[in-house]
Parts: sequence; C-alpha cells; structure tokens
Amino acid sequence: KEVPQAPIREQIRTTMRATGEKSLYWARNFAFITGVFGASDCLVEKYRGTHDVWNSVLSGCVTGAAMQAKSGPQASAMGCAGFAAFSLVIDKVMGH
Repeated sequence: KEVPQAPIREQIRTTMRATGEKSLYWARNFAFITGVFGASDCLVEKYRGTHDVWNSVLSGCVTGAAMQAKSGPQASAMGCAGFAAFSLVIDKVMGH
C-alpha cells in the first residue's frame, strides 16, 4: 500500500524551509570560526610581536578549543590540536 505524497507546493515549502535553517546554522558556525580565529590571530601577533606561521597555529588552537568548549576538556584539546594542525597545513600550502 502506497502512502500518498504531499502536494508539490508543500514539498517545495518544506524543502526550502529546511535549506534555509541549515544555511543559517552553517552561517553562524562560519561567523564564529572567523571571529574567534581573526581576533585570536590579532591578539597573538600583538603579544608575540612577530608575524609568522606560529601565530596561525596558536590561533587555530584557540579556535578549535573554543568550538569544542561545551563538550569538555578532552574534546577541547582535540579541537585545539585539529585546528592547529589544519592552520599549519594551510599556511604551508599557501606559502606563508
């Protein structure tokens, strides 16, 4: 026995609503990552007084830890390590 499908307008409305909600979720995450990384990069560079790859690594660590802060210290440490490694790889690939 087949289940009747919703009208096409209802399907489109539901799909558009779900897409909008997911887009907002990703936009907020991107804004958080960008804000934390940018702010910590500026602060680290000002504190260290130098512009090198380690500023990005430290900023990546801060960003990863901040993203996982609600999940506990072990998750924060893993987030720190992951984002720091990612920042190092990106800086090396981009040639900074």
